[in-house]
Amino acid sequence: MRHQTAPITAKPLADELEQLWNERLRTLYRRLTRRHPRDFMKLLDSAIDFFVPKSTSATRMLKEQLRAEGVSVRVSAGCLAEFAGIASAAAARTRQADEPYGACLRREIETPCRFIREWTSSDKKFDPTQWDEFVSIARKYALPRPWIVSEAVASVRGYVDAAEIPTQGILKTV
Repeated sequence: MRHQTAPITAKPLADELEQLWNERLRTLYRRLTRRHPRDFMKLLDSAIDFFVPKSTSATRMLKEQLRAEGVSVRVSAGCLAEFAGIASAAAARTRQADEPYGACLRREIETPCRFIREWTSSDKKFDPTQWDEFVSIARKYALPRPWIVSEAVASVRGYVDAAEIPTQGILKTV
């Protein structure tokens, strides 16, 4: 003879499974942190370091920094993306062992931000050994530069003397 059972609905079953899963995760977390606190924190830091660069938008950070420094020139999205890519590569290369990625990226974003501010606000020449990559990006995207009109300078020109102009009119035959 078969046993009669109450019908199982999906909602209470899902709630019960979720509660069981959360309890197991909580117990596992507590057990790991009690037994191996240092190793667990290293694992957690590594996971953060892996996911933060993928979720952090260096382009957005560069745009915010430019706005904060008062750069009023509109910079195209492609240009910002290239400058931000250089900054994020530099952040990955120069990051210290105990330094968070976000802080390192913020530090490296200051270099392209300073370049864009100086490029768009002055007409100075940039040292090719230090700024070559940035200058090529700025020229590629036609990042505007200010025009500085040179001061008026007197120059000597060869004017014709009045004595050389003929006094009689010149007749043209048509």
